[in-house]
Amino acid sequence: MMEVKCRQWKRHEFHYDNIIWALLTLFTVSTGEGWPQVLQHSVDVTEEDRGPSRSNRMEMSIFYVVYFVVFPFFFVNIFVALIIITFQEQGDKMMEECSLEKNERACIDFAISAKPLTRYMPQNRHTFQYRVWHFVVSPSFEYTIMAMIALNTVVLMMKYYSAPYTYELALKYLNIAFTMVFSLECVLKIIAFGFLNYFRDTWNIFDFITVIGSITEIILTDSKPTVTSSFNMSFLKLFRAARLIKLLRQGYTIRILLWTFVQSFKVKAELLSSFQGQWIA
Repeated sequence: MMEVKCRQWKRHEFHYDNIIWALLTLFTVSTGEGWPQVLQHSVDVTEEDRGPSRSNRMEMSIFYVVYFVVFPFFFVNIFVALIIITFQEQGDKMMEECSLEKNERACIDFAISAKPLTRYMPQNRHTFQYRVWHFVVSPSFEYTIMAMIALNTVVLMMKYYSAPYTYELALKYLNIAFTMVFSLECVLKIIAFGFLNYFRDTWNIFDFITVIGSITEIILTDSKPTVTSSFNMSFLKLFRAARLIKLLRQGYTIRILLWTFVQSFKVKAELLSSFQGQWIA
């Protein structure tokens, strides 16, 4: 027996019924979290006191797309630029109190903040270690390794679903060949710089970890299926892809962006404390 029961329409979690919830909804959309769901709810809106209908107002999607593109990429960048300009103006006002010119102040700041680059070099030039050192620090050796990293990245991108067995076997042997090249690089640098001096460089530590991870992947891949099934092999594949990070140090602009990104974390606490103090005041 069928029975008619009273139903009640309830609001969605984010809506535009008042200005406060409207601002909160727009803020949620600007963060990029859950905005497709808010878009779908707005597209399904009908008349007042009527239930939603699937894709009733598709024109509402234009607003969300424009808002999602313009606000995060335009207004947020303007806000960050204003903060940077304000800090620069405050710094210039403090430096104007000095009697030095701008270029002189820049030279003094550079001399204070500059850190000399230490580079190991064998003392005896007639030893085998010096010849190996001269080989590994040469630009030709460095460019060759960079080319190998680029080719290794291309090989990683060549894998696809349902590939022939011979194709996958060729990629496997290429991966082994690249791993042998990078392993030889680590061995030569350890001979050239010495064991302790080799691990004083952060990039050398990074290279050593990627090589160990790649060798571990090759060993586990060729092991029994029971071993590989109990271990997540996709994690070890990241070591091969991580070599691409080494190419970043060759680009000056990319290094500046990475340095700026790291330095931004250092001033984040100061900015938050400053904004909190102004909010409380």
